[in-house]
Parts: sequence; structure tokens; C-alpha cells
Amino acid sequence: MSIFKKKELKVFLWPFIIALFGVSFITHTHSYFNTEEINLLITGCYENGGEVILEIHNNFTSSYSFECRSK
Repeated sequence: MSIFKKKELKVFLWPFIIALFGVSFITHTHSYFNTEEINLLITGCYENGGEVILEIHNNFTSSYSFECRSK
């Protein structure tokens, strides 16, 4: 009886672990590309002689507002 329970646990454990890694990968990828997007906006603003106004509204959802004002 104990062998059956261990096998049943493995059947549910592996998909959970794979899903956990998948969610972690997607979260880190989204964070990376969001950071790259902000860096490109800032670089472009400075290259055009502007002043950066960046406000991050929510770190979890990665929502932000960006403005490049002319000096």
C-alpha cells in the first residue's frame, strides 16, 4: 500500500515542480525585458537631450509611466 501512495505522490509532484519552474521562468523573463525597455527609453531620452521622469507604479505588475521632457 505504501508503494502506491509514493507513486501517486510522484504523479502530482512532477507537474507541480515543472509548473513552478515555468512560472518562475516567465516571471524572470518578463522582468528582464521590462528592465531592458526602460533602459532603452532612458538612453534614447538622454541621447536627445531630454530629462527623464520615470515613475514605477507597481513592481509586481511592472506598471510604470515614462516621460522625456526637453531641457
